[in-house]
Amino acid sequence: MRAILFMLSAAVLATLAWGGYWFVGARGLDRTVSGLLDANRHVEAQGHRVRGFPNRFDLTFSEPRIAATGLTWQAPFVQVFALSYRPHHLIVVFANDQLFEIGGEAMTLHSADMRASLVMEPGLSLPLERLVLVIENPEASLNTQTHRADALRLGSNAQSPERHEFAIQIEAAFPDAGMMNALDPGAHWPRRFDAMRIEGVAAFDRPLDRAALEGGLPELVDMVFTGARVIWSEGETVTDIAASGELRADSRGRLNGEVTLDIRNWRALMRRAGEAGLMPAEHAFLIEMALSGMVDPENPDRLEAPITLRDGDILLGPVILGSLPPLF
Repeated sequence: MRAILFMLSAAVLATLAWGGYWFVGARGLDRTVSGLLDANRHVEAQGHRVRGFPNRFDLTFSEPRIAATGLTWQAPFVQVFALSYRPHHLIVVFANDQLFEIGGEAMTLHSADMRASLVMEPGLSLPLERLVLVIENPEASLNTQTHRADALRLGSNAQSPERHEFAIQIEAAFPDAGMMNALDPGAHWPRRFDAMRIEGVAAFDRPLDRAALEGGLPELVDMVFTGARVIWSEGETVTDIAASGELRADSRGRLNGEVTLDIRNWRALMRRAGEAGLMPAEHAFLIEMALSGMVDPENPDRLEAPITLRDGDILLGPVILGSLPPLF
């Protein structure tokens, strides 16, 4: 009987201690959030509340708004969830409709579901360690254009508190039909892409950590693209273009660097580029001769080609294959 009473007493004390821990933590979180909103002019919210007793901290912001250089974001709400025994791992759930303003242009984003997982390194500063963002059925509307996809996935891992490698992948992408028709009136290129992916490293002027919320938001100081891939299908034919290397954009948005292209269905791609006027007609024969020497002997429809980008021009040796528009 004494053992049973002891166990019951221990259970009651543990429950009271755990409940006390949650209430202390919730009050501390509420005060911290209020202080951050008061001190940071870049982040606003109409209100916030903390729920989740006893095992979670559920933080809900109503009408949040973030304003950074050249970018503004706002939504009806955003929710942040954390287990009370793992406060450094956050789950963020977004509203179905959000509004962005990028460079003075308004863009709306509608999705069936959008949520992120953020893991910080335990400690006082809580630097971001990794991030995963998944958007189901995103639909972005900008001016008269609407771009759709089945899913968008973003992931990042910290190389250091200031540098983060990232990857963005879009699945079953449908660019706006009007835009594609204007850019490609001859319908040389597909209107649906099976997958689009880009990888790189982003560097900021300060760590992405707790202090970033207390002052001005960190600014992007360097961006290196290390890989890209695009895949589309037409019947049984699949075109797959992958790039690996390092590219940087200059102050005018022109890409510079060196990459290796791995292209499947390369002859059809060359024909499309020529018909679309992206490849100088006078160089077509020289380009095809040069590329023929880079064909995989076991798969004549695949080649690997070292490419240089200089001020947006795409060069194979001294021969210009075409040009890319500025990124900004």
